[in-house]
Amino acid sequence: MKQITIRSIALHLAALTALVASALPAAAGENKAPAAQAPAMEFHPTQAPTQKTIGVLIFPGFEMLDAYGPMEMWGNLKHIPAAVWGGEEKRVSVRIVTISAKRGDVPSNQGPKTVAEFGYDDTPHLNYLLVPGGLGAIPLVRDQATLNWLRARAGKAELVMSVCNGASLLAAAGILDNRPATTNKMFWSKSIEPGPKVKWVKKARWVDDGTVVTSSGISAGMDMSLAVIGRLYGKDVAAWLERFTEYDAHRDPSWDPFAATAGLAD
Repeated sequence: MKQITIRSIALHLAALTALVASALPAAAGENKAPAAQAPAMEFHPTQAPTQKTIGVLIFPGFEMLDAYGPMEMWGNLKHIPAAVWGGEEKRVSVRIVTISAKRGDVPSNQGPKTVAEFGYDDTPHLNYLLVPGGLGAIPLVRDQATLNWLRARAGKAELVMSVCNGASLLAAAGILDNRPATTNKMFWSKSIEPGPKVKWVKKARWVDDGTVVTSSGISAGMDMSLAVIGRLYGKDVAAWLERFTEYDAHRDPSWDPFAATAGLAD
């Protein structure tokens, strides 16, 4: 029988230790989160150093996704971890308020009602203004109370945005005069009627003119919102929102197959 010595036992233990050590990095790697995994969200966010208010105009017959698609994006800024912002001091949260001619329930084009928290006469200060579209916007292009309110609020806001034929309201108020803008493609001719002085862009998912940004029909409002958020707060912030909402955003503002479908472009 082979004699077992202290030396041979020591050599066997050393080999076993090396084998276990070499396996540890691989095992640790199995438990490590993938690099592409979305950062954790702030479930109970504290107040961000910077607070903004975005006012969403609603009216009987407004298009739900025009309003709620952008509200989903803006409203989730508060849940983004400080590391994504680049530090706690850079965090921004946006308070969303809904506004109509008068406070109360406002029916959408699809039926469900949304509560307007404020009327034209008691709207708080707005940093950003969002104007959705819908069939209900068509008669409002002749409503002087709405147009006067839009002029007053747009003049004080840092940023004005529209979705679909919400641009018709901005055009009727003169806010888009001599500016490039776009709107819904299926109802293009009707939508651009109130804006003879507007530089309408037929093929565009959205048009960013600095302090005024307009988007094409309905779902385009989400692409526009992410693009604006990325411009204001960084691409990492916009990318986090895309992952969180599981939305495959179009990042090219000239992407617009619906312009060709509507016969507006090749």
